[in-house]
Order: sequence, then C-alpha cells, then structure tokens
Amino acid sequence: MTANGLGTHADTDNGNAGSDNGSRGGGVDVADPGVSSAARSRAGDAGNGHRGVTPIPSSIVQALCQIMVTVDAVKKSQRNQHGGYNFASTDDIYAAVTRKMGEVGLILLSLEDRCEIKRIEKDGKTAQWAHMEFSFVLATTADTWTDQRAKRTLYIQVTGPQTFQAAQSYVEKAYLRSLLKLPTGDMDLDSMPQADNEEDQHDLLAPRKRKSSAAAKRDGTDVAFNELRGAISGADGPADLALIKRNNWSMWDTLPPAWRKIVDAEFEDKMAEFGEVAEAAE
Repeated sequence: MTANGLGTHADTDNGNAGSDNGSRGGGVDVADPGVSSAARSRAGDAGNGHRGVTPIPSSIVQALCQIMVTVDAVKKSQRNQHGGYNFASTDDIYAAVTRKMGEVGLILLSLEDRCEIKRIEKDGKTAQWAHMEFSFVLATTADTWTDQRAKRTLYIQVTGPQTFQAAQSYVEKAYLRSLLKLPTGDMDLDSMPQADNEEDQHDLLAPRKRKSSAAAKRDGTDVAFNELRGAISGADGPADLALIKRNNWSMWDTLPPAWRKIVDAEFEDKMAEFGEVAEAAE
C-alpha cells in the first residue's frame, strides 16, 4: 500500500513499444536503425517472446531524453506521517516536468480503460472498492506511441467523487516517475519492514499502541532509543540507514510520540545529507 492508500500493480512501461497504428512512419529502431518497425515486430514475436513489440518513435525518445537530462530532484512537499519521510506529490511532479514537456513538444495522455466497483461486506459494514486500469499515450507533433503494457492498475476504496480524481492523479505520478526516472522520495519497498509470510507481514505493519515516555523509561526503551539515534547518526550510507530502520521497526513504531518525531526527523535529515553528498559528487 502507498502513503495515500492506493494499492498499485507494477506494470511495465519503460522499453515497451507501441503499435504501427500509433507511430507515424514506423519510428526508429533504437537497437538497429536499419530495421523497419514491422520487421522488428515480427522478429520480436518470433525471437524474444515480446508480443507485438515495435520501436518507440525517435521524436518521442529524443523528447524524453531532453527532459531527463534537465530535470533535477523533485521537490518533496508532502509528508508520510506513518513512515516518517517526505515525498513528492502529483502536483510536485507536474510542477517539475510539465513546462519541460511543453518546451520539447511532448504530451502524455492517461486513458481510463476500466472502472469496476465492488461492494465488500465485513463485520456488518459495507465498503466500496474500485478496480481501475489506466493506459498511457505519448505524443509529439510528429509521432504518437502507446503499448498495451504501458498501463497502471490499482484498487482504491471509494469514498466520494474525489476518489476517481485521486486515482488518475496517482497513476500519472507513478507512470511519470518510472518513465523519467524521477527521484521523488517515496519509500522503497526494500526499506520497509519485511516478514517471511503474509500473516507475519500484516502483524508487522499493523498499527501499534505508542508507549508513554514514563513507560518507555521504566522498561529501558530510552536506552534503545539513544542507541538508535547513534546508529542513525553513524550510518554509512542510504542502504545502511534503511537497514537500521527496518531492523528496529518494531521498537521504532511504538516509541512515545515525541521520541518518534525525533528519530523520524534525524532519519530524514541523514537521508537528505546522503542525497546532497551524491549530488555534489556528480
């Protein structure tokens, strides 16, 4: 699940190609410029198992590359309170790339392909969930491209009309992030606590009652808390920092609110410090 409650299915988008119907002139084969789109498609069907693969038109490839070399890290204006990290909202991503897309003459269209509402009965209560699928179209003045795998699928609880706008915004954010390789600050799954089976994973991520400061001092959590702060301060890099959080999540998630804010802030500051070092090295 994501920070805003949207569950996504990871579909492929980068590297896929569209149909000959969507490409003017058949496009340019990046792997072999001398091979036509149709020939490449037939070769893909026969040789590498990719069904209906055709090249992405050169005008679209060039436009995407121009955007990728000019976009800096996306501003992170929103905060995930549960995870304790800042992340980029859909509007942050729009602000970072919309003008650049206009400058290079590239547009992205999201098309709603499916919206199925299901009623779920649980504990005498009814909730409505939407299964939604969106596909994407890229276009320049010269070419249009899409692919049956350039899509996103999600399940979202229906709470009102805003649900459907939220779904579209979320999938556009996910697609643009993947397509343009945008650093958004969203937490990697590898940095979240992991268990060996579904039941243990559910228990691991279930909300826990926070301790009071007095209770934490009585049971010795204050010692572990200070050790955790020292480990965060001494982390060797982003991977080490994420491992510290994962290994200490059970304790981290039950810290008194004021203590939790401290480690969340120190974790975030340390991660930002690593990011600044990496940018300076480039």
